[in-house]
Amino acid sequence: MNLRLPLHGTFTTTHILWIIFLMIPALYVNLGMMPLIGDEAIRATVALEMMLSGDYITPTLAGEIYLNKPPLYNWILTVFFRAAGSESEFMVRLPSTLFLIAYTISIFLWIRKPLGKQTAILTALAFLTCSRILFWDSFLGLIDIFYSWIMFSNFMIIWHCFRRQSYNTMFFISYLLIAIGFLLKGLPTIVFQGITLLSILMIERKMKMLFSWRHFAGIGIFIIITGSYYFTYYFKNPDHFPDLILRLVSESTQKSAIGAGFEKTIKHLFAFPFEIIYHFVPWTLLVVFLFHKRILRKAMMNRFILYCTVIFIANSIVYWLSPTTYPRYLLMLMPLLFIVFLQLSRYHSIINTLNYRVVVIVFFIFAFGIALASTLLPVVFASKLPVQHIFQKVFVLLVLNLLVIYPLVTNQKRAGLLYYTVLLLLISRISFNLFLVPYRHHESWLTMCRTDSIELAQKTKSEELYYMTDTITTLNVYILTRERGEILCFRDDEEPGPYYIISETTKYDGNFEKEFSMRVPNYHRSYSVGKFNNTMP
Repeated sequence: MNLRLPLHGTFTTTHILWIIFLMIPALYVNLGMMPLIGDEAIRATVALEMMLSGDYITPTLAGEIYLNKPPLYNWILTVFFRAAGSESEFMVRLPSTLFLIAYTISIFLWIRKPLGKQTAILTALAFLTCSRILFWDSFLGLIDIFYSWIMFSNFMIIWHCFRRQSYNTMFFISYLLIAIGFLLKGLPTIVFQGITLLSILMIERKMKMLFSWRHFAGIGIFIIITGSYYFTYYFKNPDHFPDLILRLVSESTQKSAIGAGFEKTIKHLFAFPFEIIYHFVPWTLLVVFLFHKRILRKAMMNRFILYCTVIFIANSIVYWLSPTTYPRYLLMLMPLLFIVFLQLSRYHSIINTLNYRVVVIVFFIFAFGIALASTLLPVVFASKLPVQHIFQKVFVLLVLNLLVIYPLVTNQKRAGLLYYTVLLLLISRISFNLFLVPYRHHESWLTMCRTDSIELAQKTKSEELYYMTDTITTLNVYILTRERGEILCFRDDEEPGPYYIISETTKYDGNFEKEFSMRVPNYHRSYSVGKFNNTMP
């Protein structure tokens, strides 16, 4: 191995074509195979019920008003459902992959001017292939990738417009994006906007702009856009409007230190930095480049690097103090961190620091490790994998890995070690799709829950069906709603005739006749489905 191979290199059109060639199967092979997880099923079910009821103002889940999230992402899902004529798992997840591609491209476009084309490409690819994106969020139909794209775009709009002194444009577009973000996730969006504006105005020493007419005009745009929905909701559901406001507040506070408690908050304060490194490897391994005072000082002389650093730290505090933070909440901030790391790595490469030499060795080991894992593990566990043509698929992966490793070892194409790492990560995701996803699907309890729900929908399609359980199991509700083509509602009157889904039969003293059993995700339990013999006295 040639350990003198630089981390960076020059990207050519051929390199980009290789990435696109691998990215498509990495993102889309077996995308719809696995059943939806809880939050995915909620988004899909709310969108389905909007379509079935024709009411796009009042979100419902299993027929009950659902106020945990604003409705914008549900509207987006309905557009995809109607355009495709399908509400399948693939269609639930397709928007996230498209938003991810758009996000990745936008990272390149925003960074290209302040830091150059090569750093911009590498930063975008680092985001696309960090472990949390590549092996989790990119195959889930959740809000977070789209929301993060909107928020990152807002960070960049504020920077670029501020540097050009285009303050009218800055406040107009920024608050337009914040309105979109609010209709996706609610109140936290306002917090991030406040932190970001305060940060850049403090850096540039223009705090008076907070009280300028331009800023108030931007706030007015935000109020008009968001207010249009909430006024409409109020006139349609005046009795539920106070619940909507309370839910907006509680959704923000229950995940903060206020809602989590002191002990859990203290533990999170210590664990948070290490969790970031863990969830976003391998690119967070570049954190070692921070530990060189002279180079760090030089990097901070670049106003764009300083801005990215301050915005990352300032907005991270919100999550640092929130023990219920999930890694996907940080997707809007990670490109800022990767920008800083990759710019620092270029400075380290110039003087060939010890930090730089260590990172080169680590990435060599990592690159070969994932190449070996993506080809050898399917062979080792071939007898347990419910996959056809295993060895033919492994052979294709082996050829792809060798095509990448050969120039990496011989250093014939000086694209840089990080570029080859990106390619090997994409190949490992393809291997994940081909082998691990079918294995999980075959062994998953969620798959059994989905199968039971489909069978129940088929058996009761011409019958009335209600649930009367204490806990809504969103995966089952999504499948039953999709397969039956009608909203599954709650009912507790114990009337004979309709089918009921209940959690326990013993409390009905033999008055309930069980006909089916339906497995549910909650604690690997099964619910009973049947009819009441007669009305309870």
